[in-house]
Parts: sequence; structure tokens; C-alpha cells
Amino acid sequence: MNRLPKTAKLLLEKARDSATQAISTYNDPRSCFRTGNFTILMIVAWTALLHSNFEKNKTRYYYKLPNGRYQMIDGERKAWDLLESANHIFQANDPVLKNLELFIRLRNKIEHRNLPALDPELVGECQALVLNFEEWLFLKYGKDYSLINTIFIPIQLTSSRRSLPKTKIEDNIIDFIQGYRNVLQPDVINSQQFSFKAYLVPKIGNHRSSSDMAIEFVKYDESNPREMAKYDKAIIAIKEKHISVANQNLYKPSDVIKQLSKRGVVITMNWHTNIWKKYSVRPNKIDSNKTNCKSEYCVYDSAHNDYLYTDKWLDLLVKEHK
Repeated sequence: MNRLPKTAKLLLEKARDSATQAISTYNDPRSCFRTGNFTILMIVAWTALLHSNFEKNKTRYYYKLPNGRYQMIDGERKAWDLLESANHIFQANDPVLKNLELFIRLRNKIEHRNLPALDPELVGECQALVLNFEEWLFLKYGKDYSLINTIFIPIQLTSSRRSLPKTKIEDNIIDFIQGYRNVLQPDVINSQQFSFKAYLVPKIGNHRSSSDMAIEFVKYDESNPREMAKYDKAIIAIKEKHISVANQNLYKPSDVIKQLSKRGVVITMNWHTNIWKKYSVRPNKIDSNKTNCKSEYCVYDSAHNDYLYTDKWLDLLVKEHK
């Protein structure tokens, strides 16, 4: 590999260090701010990694003003944030990008709060965020910069986590997470790059060499169906496969009217528009940030460029109409 420019190397070191700290924090049994710290550190790691790659490729990754000049902050050019950086690299419906978008949006909701009930809700997405980072790091910089040899699987004290009592804030954020998942396309929501899903299967054997791993991750390879069929049989023996349905229990405005009609409530589209504006559940059309919704009531469906409403929104409309 060619020698890295100094700035690219420093950013790469920052990315690897932040990712290592994120994983260490997440796996620390004493951690009481697990998902929050992990999210913040992994966003730092991903941002530094993408900026390092831009530096390596001599890509100008700075915001510009309408007049073409660079936007400045404290005398320095303002660099693209993580979402802007990722949008210049990944396709719009790439599971890696959708995984990143989830954590970017979560950061502002959780970075100043301790929300332990979120930990079991995001295990798969957290694992995918790290694996995507490692894969992209390896792809762009090679095995010498890989983190895989420094990370170990933590020992678990129980086979499953006990459910924790949830605060109202935690319930709202979990609703946001579920709403975000619901509007994703099936191929994204079922991708291991969006949320890593695995079964821990005991390895049974009579002989063991010194090189045997007690636990192994086997990457699902669609190009080798014969080999993967063996694992599919093992998985079926454990649990029937479940495929999420996109946009389940979400309603277009016309469907909202139909659902309320079934409840004996007759409304017009104009009345519905006035109510969502009253409660500011979604941005106006002039708002550039279409995803800025109150997720317990409304989510933005990027695939169809429209808004969908939840069962909680229907309940609120019924109360509003009385």
C-alpha cells in the first residue's frame, strides 16, 4: 500500500482509536451508558474514516456557500458531517448508509441521556455498525489496519437479558427506532449490513487443536448456496425465519381517513392537514429536512417520498375530533 498523506494517516488513527474505544465501552460490564457512548464514539470513528479516505483520494470534502466560496468556522473550512460524507460514497438505499442514518439520528436523541432500556433494542444494529466499519476499513486500507485481531467476543452471564422498565423518553425513542425500521425496504431491513443477526450454536466435536476457535462468525455468502444451505438447516432447527414487512401499521393520509371512518369518525383531508400542522408532527413542504418528524406519530418514507402515520396518530385524531 502506498504511503498515506499525513492528514489521512492521522484521521485513520483517530478512526481506529474511536472505534476501539466504542467497542470497549459497549462490552464493559460496568457501563451504564452503553448505547449512548457507543453511538457517539462510532460516529466519530466513521466520520474520521471517511474523511481519511477523502484526504487519501484528494477529494475536497468541505461545504460551500452559494457564491462558491468555502464555508468557514473559526478560520477553518467546514468539513462535511458524517451524513453528507456518507451520501457521497454510498448509494441511497445501501444498508450501510441506512444503518449509519439510524445512529446519526439517534445521537441527538440520546447523547445527553442515560437510557439503558435501549441497549437490547439496538444490539443487531450496533453489531452491524461495527462490522460495516471493519469491512470498509479493510477494503480501503488493507489487513494491516484491521481491528479484528484486537477484538474479542464478550462473555455473557445469561442467555438473555431481563426486560428493563422503560421511561417515557425511552418509549418514545424505541417508537422512533421501530418507525425508522418500518419504512425501510425489505431487502434493507433483512440485510446483515443494517442489523446483524446471528444464532450462537454450540460447537460439538471430539477433538480440538490449539488453533481451534471456541466461537466463530461465519459470513453468509450468497455466491456459495451449497455451503450456506448447511447453515440454513441449522438455523431452521433453532428458530423459524422471520421477515419484517415494510410499512406495517403505517398509513397514508387517505388510509388515515378510512381507518377513522371505521371508528365512526369522519374527517376531511384539509382538517387532517390542519391537525398535523397544529401538533408539528412533520415538516412543511418548504422544510429541507423531510425526516424531521415526531416519530411516535409520523415517519418519512424515502422510497415513495411521502409521509406515513402511526396508530398513535389515529388515537390522537379521535381524541381531537371529540
